[in-house]
Amino acid sequence: MSTDKKNIKPTIPLKLLVDKKKTRVLAAEATSDFVNVLLSFLTLPLGTVVRVTKNHPGSIGCMDNLYQSIEQLSADKFCTEACKSILLSPRNPRALVCKNLKLNIDDTSNGICFSCNNRYCCRKSHYPCTKCVCGSIANTEKSEESQPLDPEHFVKRTTVCVITDNLQVLPGNPISLVQLLCNLGFSDVDQVEELSVDVGLEEVSKLLKLSLVSKTPLTELFLGKRKLSNISIPVDPRNSPTPSSENKTMPNHTEFRVKLILSKSQNKILSLLVREDFIDFLFNFCTVPLGSVVKLLDLNSGVGCVDNLYRTVKCLDSEWLAISKNEIINAGVLKQYKCKNNPLQIRDAINISNLLDPRGPTGSVDCFGRFMEAPCWFVVSDKLVVTQLSSPSSSISFLKELNVPLNDIEEQEETIGETEALALLKASLTSSSALNNCFKSSINQKLNKRQHMDDI
Repeated sequence: MSTDKKNIKPTIPLKLLVDKKKTRVLAAEATSDFVNVLLSFLTLPLGTVVRVTKNHPGSIGCMDNLYQSIEQLSADKFCTEACKSILLSPRNPRALVCKNLKLNIDDTSNGICFSCNNRYCCRKSHYPCTKCVCGSIANTEKSEESQPLDPEHFVKRTTVCVITDNLQVLPGNPISLVQLLCNLGFSDVDQVEELSVDVGLEEVSKLLKLSLVSKTPLTELFLGKRKLSNISIPVDPRNSPTPSSENKTMPNHTEFRVKLILSKSQNKILSLLVREDFIDFLFNFCTVPLGSVVKLLDLNSGVGCVDNLYRTVKCLDSEWLAISKNEIINAGVLKQYKCKNNPLQIRDAINISNLLDPRGPTGSVDCFGRFMEAPCWFVVSDKLVVTQLSSPSSSISFLKELNVPLNDIEEQEETIGETEALALLKASLTSSSALNNCFKSSINQKLNKRQHMDDI
């Protein structure tokens, strides 16, 4: 093979349907290669989403700050070296499917794992330098074998779909297209122009970012402009399943007690003062796949067009899929990378046999459940910037950074259970002021109650 052919980057052809005024993309006709890529977005952990899209414009709420905080924390603040790697490059639970994609932006889905040199030991890790239960170190790189019945793709090879501008996935037939165009106010097919484009890794990365921050990602990606709100594409009610009992889980009684640092004059939350177990929970956001986030938030994440993508995959005919719907829209987190104390009901991903937990100092296949060394105090800012309080001097620095008079600072205790944890997860993805977005109403209720009692 010539050098030129080796350097050719893979692309996927896509046919866009554009209105003749070229103000918007109406839809895209896509083959299975592109549909596989689009569905893979739902399996990507949030940490991976932040990492592979950070060079594109737009902030994903406060998740960029949370991710950067992990990057900047010294490795000795974590239980093991691998803890930091797990959070910065979290394992995709459907990695062995994603590695077969024609365009795969998740470089951790490479089919590589690590084993120790003990030939009688069959345990493995996704991260190097993991202590094995046999006492050796898992550092030998090897190819990871597919799990039994693991499919190669998300959808079958013959699948053709229509993708709307707001990422609804519709059957690729003329009737679906007619209904879509009529819903958009088009009565004459001559008003529609076909435009052929080639999609590469750069476009996929941009589309992932736009799917989180825009309501019209295809228009912005291919036409480079933001579509007017008065021509937005309606969501097909048939693709909007009502949350049912299958979405509900048993109550989780895990709770955290945290200290809210407030400015009395501004009636504003400045930061949280928390212990290491809360930081384990907060950092664990990075390991949760995008689809599982939508499931946790009951199909109301408010994140770009991701809810639309989730809904329509849920409603797709199962005959089109090469994998269980649930393994796409709610892939879950491998138990070896979950947080032990977590108010959120996050599904366990499909078990991988003989998989070590790289966080355990003695080597184990069970869930170690911790990332941060204990005991330790941390400060979490309103924008989810996390810093450690390691000495009296760092406490003084913290007080200075608040930039408010000392007599204006008030401390309040707050309990974070499942309801508050869900609100914080949503705020981390949709708001640049996560703490105030999450806790402000609770604080106001307490202040009003206090004022009422003072009046009495």
